[in-house]
Amino acid sequence: MPVVVALRAGRGWFPAAQKPVAALVDDVEASRKEWTKAAAVTDADTFSAPCKKGLKIIDPRRTVTARKALGLTTTPPSNDGGGGSRGNGGSGGGLEV
Repeated sequence: MPVVVALRAGRGWFPAAQKPVAALVDDVEASRKEWTKAAAVTDADTFSAPCKKGLKIIDPRRTVTARKALGLTTTPPSNDGGGGSRGNGGSGGGLEV
């Protein structure tokens, strides 16, 4: 189940979490639109703008309000550029959500 579907299905969110979760869902939807634009381009220069915009919209720091309302940790992952090793059997350094 996609994250957006799961979040929207959360009809039981307690009142304090409803608006922050809805804002997070809106951000994910907006980011998806940018990634769709990026996927449709045919050159790297045109790809860059929607890619950067999509990444900015889903910046982990923007999730803090929703995470706090849900009683989750509010410390976003560090942006140290380490990123881990992906695709080569390493443990990876994906975003913690």
